[in-house]
Amino acid sequence: MLVHLPSVASHGRCFLVKHASDRSVALPLRPLAAIGVAAAAAACGRRCFRCHRTVRRCEDAKVLEVAEQAARAAGCLIREQVGAKVIRRKAFAADLLTAVDQQCEEAIRKIVQDNFPSHAFLGEETAETTGGIEEMQAQEGWLWVVDPIDGTTNFASGQPMSAVSIGVAKDGQLRVGVIYEPFRDELFTAQVERGAFLNGQSIRVSDAKELSEAVVASGCAPNPKSSAPCLRAMTELAPKTRTLRILGSAAVNFAWLACGRLDAWFEVDLNAWDNAAGALLVQEAGGLVTDCKGSPYTLSTRPICATNGLIHFELLEILAKTKATELDP
Repeated sequence: MLVHLPSVASHGRCFLVKHASDRSVALPLRPLAAIGVAAAAAACGRRCFRCHRTVRRCEDAKVLEVAEQAARAAGCLIREQVGAKVIRRKAFAADLLTAVDQQCEEAIRKIVQDNFPSHAFLGEETAETTGGIEEMQAQEGWLWVVDPIDGTTNFASGQPMSAVSIGVAKDGQLRVGVIYEPFRDELFTAQVERGAFLNGQSIRVSDAKELSEAVVASGCAPNPKSSAPCLRAMTELAPKTRTLRILGSAAVNFAWLACGRLDAWFEVDLNAWDNAAGALLVQEAGGLVTDCKGSPYTLSTRPICATNGLIHFELLEILAKTKATELDP
């Protein structure tokens, strides 16, 4: 299509649009000008969107780089000191704390603060003294949500089944997730809209289509109000699945689900530091994460149901049937 500018005699009121059929159509200038402005604005909008997305991805890439560095630093401490002595118990007798938990959290915090001094930090080992956890999770800006040793009981018992979990959110939305399993030197990473990876290789959830084909994991948390509903659900699931597992680490459960070693996992009482990194990892690997009633996941979600997506609603039905969707009263 050729556009011919009007002659002076036309007083700028119209111009010709030449069609392939060699017919000319006279159109008013002002509407055409408006169309041109709208088209230019749309193009500008697309460019602005692309620029914003590029900036966001650059931000995420830098955050991911630092999160990987921090996770590996903590992982070295875990690997060197597995079997460390318990220094105290938390709210429940089975909820343990070692000096290494604190060392790992401080190592991660220092790396984060050295690189991003303005970012907020929510770590499991200092959360109970921080106060305002819900407010921190809902705040604007960057927030690092960290479990320095997810699977402390395994760690203190000398069992090589623990992981570092680092989730990073901006304005309440997860942007980066890193889970590092130091005993196998497996680094699981995810960026929003960029996929999930294990040691740099792309990973996907499994393709199990029925519970009868599935390996399903759960937890047995220190709080008896949490462990009882999980055990009820597992009793119901036992004859209906390929097998069941209790690994003792939410982060490992998420990571193994993301790479297809598990097909589903659930627990009714987790904290943000237990699930932030893992939820993003599973979502970016093609899986589905909700609460145990099927509501969308947020940083405040405590009951977690995570699957490959294909068996999600089948599992939710069993959780509902066994009253395993929340803590017992």
